[in-house]
Amino acid sequence: MADGTFSPLRTAHSAAGPNSNTGLKSTLTAPIIDFCTAVLDSEKARKLFQKMPLAEVFRAVFPVSTSIAVGPIKDVPFNFYERHAVLVDETGSMCGKIGLANDGRIQISLTGQGCQHVLDWHRVADAIDMAGGRISRVDIAVDDLTGETFDVQTFKAMHADGAFVCNGRPPSARFIDDLGTKKGCTLYIGQKGHKELCAYEKGKQLGDPDSEHTRCELRLYAKRMELPTDVLRAPGKYFGAAYPMLAAFVIGECERLQLKERMVNASAKAMVKFLRNQAGTALHLVMDALGDEAVEFLVENIVRPGRPGRFKFYVGDLPQYLRNELLDQPETQLESKP
Repeated sequence: MADGTFSPLRTAHSAAGPNSNTGLKSTLTAPIIDFCTAVLDSEKARKLFQKMPLAEVFRAVFPVSTSIAVGPIKDVPFNFYERHAVLVDETGSMCGKIGLANDGRIQISLTGQGCQHVLDWHRVADAIDMAGGRISRVDIAVDDLTGETFDVQTFKAMHADGAFVCNGRPPSARFIDDLGTKKGCTLYIGQKGHKELCAYEKGKQLGDPDSEHTRCELRLYAKRMELPTDVLRAPGKYFGAAYPMLAAFVIGECERLQLKERMVNASAKAMVKFLRNQAGTALHLVMDALGDEAVEFLVENIVRPGRPGRFKFYVGDLPQYLRNELLDQPETQLESKP
C-alpha cells in the first residue's frame, strides 16, 4: 500500500487460515456491508445536490425506497459538520445520520441497522462515483453461524502467533472477557480510525448462551488510505486483503436473509427462556383456571402491541421469521424444558 490505496490485489488467496477451505461453505456467510460512510464533497456533488431536498439526496445515493425516513435538520454538529439530520427506519430505530456543512459538503453515515435496507450496493457505488464522492469508512462482516470454522479464540491465538503483524509490528489488541456469564466475549485487533478487526460472539450477544455464532467484522477507515467505491461492489476482496489469513474465510454462501433468520433464532430462544422463567407458572395457572377461554383472556388482558426490545431492530417479516424458528424448523432446537 505504498501509494496509500487499499487494493484487493494484495489479497493472498493462497494464504492458509487456521483450517482448510474444504467443507467450510456451510458455516460461513458471504461478506456483507455492515456500516458505510459516504462523503459528497466534490464540486460536482455540491452543484448536483445544492437545491435538492435532503431526503432526495439520501435516496439518490442509498436506494432504500421509503423504508428509511430523514428527520429534520438540527443545528447540532456531527463529525465536524455544522448541522445534521437523523435517519430512522420503519422499526423506529436510528440507522444513521447525515452531516451538512455550511459550504455544501454532505456526509451520509449508515449504520448496520440501516445497511439491512440496502439491496444493491453496486448502485450505491455507482451513485457515489457519479457524484464524485468517496468512502470514508466501511465495515465488512463475515459470520460463522456455528463456530465450526472460527471463534473469538481463533483470532486471539492468531494474534498471539504474530499472524496480524504488519510492517514488522504487531497491531494492538484488546480482549473483553464475559468471565463465564455467557453474554459474549469480544476481541479488538488494530487501531480504530485506521484498520480494526472486531471478533465477537454474536449469538450470545443476542441472548442465546449456548450459541457458537461468531462475527468477524473488519472496519476500514480512509484516514490513512484511500477506500475505492469498489469495496462496496466486492467486499470479500477487501476483507481478504486487510490481513492475509482473512482470505481463507471469504468462501461463504449464506446471504443476509439466512443470517437474519439465524439471528432471529437466537433471540427466539432467549425469549422462550424469559417467558418460561418469568411467566411460565403464571400462564399455566391462567390456562388451568380458564381452560378454552384462556387464549381469549390473555389476548384481551395481557398481550399488548409492539415488539420486545430484543426484536426491535429486525427489518422484514419478523412474525414469519419467528414462526419458522418456533414451529417449522425442529432441527433448530429451542431450549427444551427442564
